[in-house]
Amino acid sequence: MIGFWLVAAALTALALLPLLRALLRPAPPLEGAADFARGVYAAQVAEIDRDLKRGILSDDQARAARAEVGRRLLSAADEAATLTPAAMEAKPAQRMALLVTLLLPVAALAIYLPLGHPNMPAVPFATRPKEAPVPPQVLEAVAKLEATLKDNPDDAGGWGLLAQTYGAMSRPDDAVNAWRQVLRLTPDDAAVKGTLGEALTVAADGVVGEEAVRLFTEAVAADAMDARARYYLGMARVQAGDIRGALDRWTSLVADSPADAPWLPTVRARIHDAATQVGLDPIAITPAPRPASAPPPPAMAQAGGPGGGGAAPALSPEQMQAMAGMSQQDQQATINSMVDGLEAKLKDNPGDADGWMRLARAREVQGKLDAARAALRGAVKADPGRLLAWLDLSRLTAPDNVQTQGSAEFLTAMGKVLELAPDNPQALYYLGQQAANEGKNDRARDLWGRLLKQLPADAPQRPELQRRMDGLK
Repeated sequence: MIGFWLVAAALTALALLPLLRALLRPAPPLEGAADFARGVYAAQVAEIDRDLKRGILSDDQARAARAEVGRRLLSAADEAATLTPAAMEAKPAQRMALLVTLLLPVAALAIYLPLGHPNMPAVPFATRPKEAPVPPQVLEAVAKLEATLKDNPDDAGGWGLLAQTYGAMSRPDDAVNAWRQVLRLTPDDAAVKGTLGEALTVAADGVVGEEAVRLFTEAVAADAMDARARYYLGMARVQAGDIRGALDRWTSLVADSPADAPWLPTVRARIHDAATQVGLDPIAITPAPRPASAPPPPAMAQAGGPGGGGAAPALSPEQMQAMAGMSQQDQQATINSMVDGLEAKLKDNPGDADGWMRLARAREVQGKLDAARAALRGAVKADPGRLLAWLDLSRLTAPDNVQTQGSAEFLTAMGKVLELAPDNPQALYYLGQQAANEGKNDRARDLWGRLLKQLPADAPQRPELQRRMDGLK
């Protein structure tokens, strides 16, 4: 403790020493100042004489100038004669500065004593926590969830919860791995693809990498109004140096978004920055959004989207304007009526595969899964070569556990998917599982072997898939 105070006193003295030396230095002799003033005035008189010879000044002007110089010289001499030794002491301002300098350490000590903690042990910088510590109960819950998922790795809900928890705990790499597990179990879920893409971007310190771009692209292909995916695809264009490409994506997103969409301020800020970089007027190129709470435009109605009515039949501008003034309950009732009307029309025109697809998405949004499956059956009947219809049907008929035998309808759908897309990973996996369950080991090895070739070397699914292949007799 004594050593601390000695060091503090020594450092304070060293800090004050230059200031004290400057304040305590004696003033220069005033006689020297008077001599300097006389030299200055003599130079001025010589300059007046030169100007007179050159004709710059007249005789009268030269006499007047010499008189003024002489007056100033006499004034300086009188001031020097009146000074006494007492007047040569430090001026009041210097005394005050000296007093403040001496009192400064005392004031600092008075503040430190009640507030400081000289006995607190030092903490190495590398060991200091960057954020508030995670509560022990949270860590315990995470450990239990991790153990549960180790025993039951096919619990998509559990992986999703763990991924969100990792994200909240600032463990981006672990969050990415958990979201990969969710996508493994729900490969056709566009929202999961977008979430995994965002997690990859966060883990890469904001860089939208190649895998993230692929995931965002697939998410937008499945849901044209996936605002998150469209935003990050714009960021990817910026990072690739394509500013105008980013502006095209972001301005399109603004035009497709309702006026009360929470992401609009962020997108508009990005548009402003990007437009400024390429010399465009941000206000001129930024479109107006759709009215707040209005139903989505026809393009999004066909592609599906958020808001409970995203898969409804296409709306005319008049219908959209009329619905914009309705309450949310009336809007939903109107959309339900339109969906019912679409279903009635399809009964009279069962060959409209596009109509069946829109109906299937609308029924799924409404939570009527049986009706959605029936609509998908109409779609594949109308167009047996439509891959997306078979994928959607397989998704809505998939078993809860990937290791169990799927229904006949599910396996038929997977077979059609494999026929239309021979490298589809979902079809390769599930049909391989079916073959293993039926004891057709050669067929299972063939399908799973083709899937294994597609997986990256660091894919978390590889060890489990290899284990199952090795277990085939």
